[in-house]
Amino acid sequence: MSSRKPRKGFSLLEIIAAVIILAVVAAATVATVAPMRQKADDKMSIQELATLNSLANTYFIEYGTFPTSIGSLRTSGYIAYTTPEDKTRYNQLNKKYAYDRATGTFSKR
Repeated sequence: MSSRKPRKGFSLLEIIAAVIILAVVAAATVATVAPMRQKADDKMSIQELATLNSLANTYFIEYGTFPTSIGSLRTSGYIAYTTPEDKTRYNQLNKKYAYDRATGTFSKR
């Protein structure tokens, strides 16, 4: 007769199998989410361009000329520039988009 008590817990093999399954699920999740993030960034860029072009047209209607730069939109109050978040956002827009003064249109750099 054996007086051994049954062991409680998981074996090393069971733990390794669980870790491998979690790694596969994590890899599949990352592979699925990455393209969606790029798609969301692309849609955000389209929206930002539409907004900037609309602001330039509104400026034209009000002043009779297109703004000289995105800075003109900022100084005229069309783009907020009071909080640190506003300033960061303005700097991102300024770096991300090129402005053609002749046509009053913004485009991606």
